[in-house]
Amino acid sequence: MTIDSGSFRSVSGSNNALVGVEVLVLDGDERVHAGIEQLLSEASLHVTCTADPARAAQLVERQFFSVALIDIDTPTPRAGIPTIARVKQISPTTMVIAMTPRRSYDDAVDAVRSGAVDLILKAPESVAYLKDRVLDAAGRSVGRREVDTVLDDIKRVHDEFLQRFMDAEKRALDLADQAAGKDVSRMSLIDELRVLVIDEVDDFYDAMVEAKPKGYAFTHATSGGEGLDRASSGAFHYAMIAEDVTDLPARTVARTIRNQQPDTVVLTFLGPADNGHVDLVETHGTRTIVKPFDEAGKLVARLDELAEAWRAKARERRYTQAFRERHYDFLRRYVEIKTKIDRAMNEGPG
Repeated sequence: MTIDSGSFRSVSGSNNALVGVEVLVLDGDERVHAGIEQLLSEASLHVTCTADPARAAQLVERQFFSVALIDIDTPTPRAGIPTIARVKQISPTTMVIAMTPRRSYDDAVDAVRSGAVDLILKAPESVAYLKDRVLDAAGRSVGRREVDTVLDDIKRVHDEFLQRFMDAEKRALDLADQAAGKDVSRMSLIDELRVLVIDEVDDFYDAMVEAKPKGYAFTHATSGGEGLDRASSGAFHYAMIAEDVTDLPARTVARTIRNQQPDTVVLTFLGPADNGHVDLVETHGTRTIVKPFDEAGKLVARLDELAEAWRAKARERRYTQAFRERHYDFLRRYVEIKTKIDRAMNEGPG
């Protein structure tokens, strides 16, 4: 026996707290559409029906449904199982209730594993239970969204508080340094920025030295291996690695230097040539900063800009280190709370 529009006529009632809550119905039978729409409209829920799983996914992407009723045999037997998983992927806080025309343990297990909170038999005697489960799921979903909204507000306030706290600590640190007679403006200045150039030929290195940029000292390594040896035996503010070194891949050299000397700014370059370029090696990839790199002077012109970026990074490291040392316990508890908030927001119901 199956549910049709006539099966729903005797069940009524409403819940004012859920007025206007959106419910999605995916089922290939238009009589089921009409019956569920009648049943849930009496409870002041807004029902949207479709027989197309792709359309259902589009609807879920476009708006929020507190509850989705999904027939596991739409459009073909058990095709609704992956649809349940898809809906939960798009909208984790949507409560999914699966519907089935048969009693099957395997169907129940697979539906729940895919994200359904219940599997309801499509039979007239299940109508009252179906309505109760939809109302309960809608209430849980609405409550969950309210909680998520509060948690999101808390998270934003916590992040803003931490940023303001750190800014205040920066100002306090600078004032303390000034009171101690230290020149804050010069604390991150360095008399000489040391640059390691790893290139098998001399042309680029010679051009950099000839340009004589003020405040820089250059060291030449003619292979990747020599460059790694020099980087491990001395501190460099910059490492410039030719992409065409032959003994080791330039990426390997760059990654090794970054791992050994996290404060070193690493650049890779090709050229100078018509197709030349200079890339800044970052944590998650590279970023081109000079292109075309067809003459050494183009990189020399960027050295002051790079130096100021390094000094800003040094100042930030100093502030961060001081903040961590003074407020370690606070930061530990802050991270614990933030982790709990993130977990609570990501682990939706159902």
